Amino acid sequence: MSNVKLDPLDQMVADYSLVTNGYSGKAPNNPYPMLAEKRLKCPVMHGDILLENMIPSMADYMMTGRPTISLFRYKDIHAVLVNPKDWLSYIVGDGFGAAVDNMLLTAMDGEEHDKFRATLQKPFMRSEIRKLVETMIRPVAVDEFVDRLRPNGKADLLREFALPFPIRAIYAYFGFPHEEELLSNLASWAIQVVAAPQADPEVAKITVPQSMVAGQSMYDTLLPVVQAYRARGEMRVDILGHMMQVEHEGQCFTDEEIAAFIRMLLLAAGETTTRSIANMVVQLLENPDVLEEVRNDRTLVPKAVMETMRRDPTAGAVARIAARDMEINGTPVSKGTAVVLSIAAANRDPESYEDPDRLWLKRPMRPLLSFGFGPHMCMGMHMALAEMEVALDAILDLPNLRFDPAFAHPEIRGLNMRGPDALHVLWDV
Repeated sequence: MSNVKLDPLDQMVADYSLVTNGYSGKAPNNPYPMLAEKRLKCPVMHGDILLENMIPSMADYMMTGRPTISLFRYKDIHAVLVNPKDWLSYIVGDGFGAAVDNMLLTAMDGEEHDKFRATLQKPFMRSEIRKLVETMIRPVAVDEFVDRLRPNGKADLLREFALPFPIRAIYAYFGFPHEEELLSNLASWAIQVVAAPQADPEVAKITVPQSMVAGQSMYDTLLPVVQAYRARGEMRVDILGHMMQVEHEGQCFTDEEIAAFIRMLLLAAGETTTRSIANMVVQLLENPDVLEEVRNDRTLVPKAVMETMRRDPTAGAVARIAARDMEINGTPVSKGTAVVLSIAAANRDPESYEDPDRLWLKRPMRPLLSFGFGPHMCMGMHMALAEMEVALDAILDLPNLRFDPAFAHPEIRGLNMRGPDALHVLWDV
């Protein structure tokens, strides 16, 4: 947050750490014993589990005193997520929506959400993403990152792979030119917008204005990119090409509208996948028997991705708001009450997952909540899964991959936006 201009990658790491610090608060690095106790003793808790731990509340970002409850059981959280009529999503935009002119798909409800999602979703469908694995995603991961790191025998995999790789891959799919400064600036600005909510008012005095500047900088940078793409007249099979050709309610999008939508999509395009990749690698290195299991049977790579996301999800909490008076397991909930849904607690609910703390690749899976669920399930889920699968497969080819003992053991931390601060590893050359 100083005026000293950092190397682009150093800037992204600094912005990443700002988010981690903001969403860690006073919570223990390992929150799961605390969440297990909450799930057992007060599964419908009056109050906000995030604010209790000095973490920006998705239910009441501006700390207005909005009535809030917190849920910890899988069945309760699943029931909320699949019921968008009674549980609305507009409060998701309270924290950083202003920085992007309140253009957030995740904060839309009802018909508006359904229509925009239907218009935008084709490039994000699984069938479309799987076409990219060998043509775009794997070449980026292997040629631009893993093969270049291989001779070194060591790396901070967070800084040198998990952070830049998914950003580079998704930005290529957006249709952006491959210009390092452009990509790193957009990535840093997107993270700065996400970092706007802070529980510490003194930090928020810096991050909120910074997010407004970052949001405007994103738009001002994206608009000429969109205009140049259109001027070339070559509509490629990428996200910009789709948005320039698709119609929404009988009208094509203007360049200004496309720039605004792309800015919205960039907020979740990369940094969350960074955390998921890093969390996955930490868990596998902490469980070397499981690491060897998947190294020896690559058909287990998709299972490893899903199981690590269940066991330690990046998005540890989401929020909704009650559209009417109702009850949750006998607890009255008044209209206008916000609810914090602890995805992290639900993912280790023993009523839904046998031996939930164990990393078990052949676990019978239930619907995974780590990408949300229901009509607001993360639209970029299939891209994130493809990037994680490719990333894991690539780094499994590094012989004898292990933690670097010269550095502190990486700890995944935060009640939301969980991730390690660094991921120093060694391998045999």
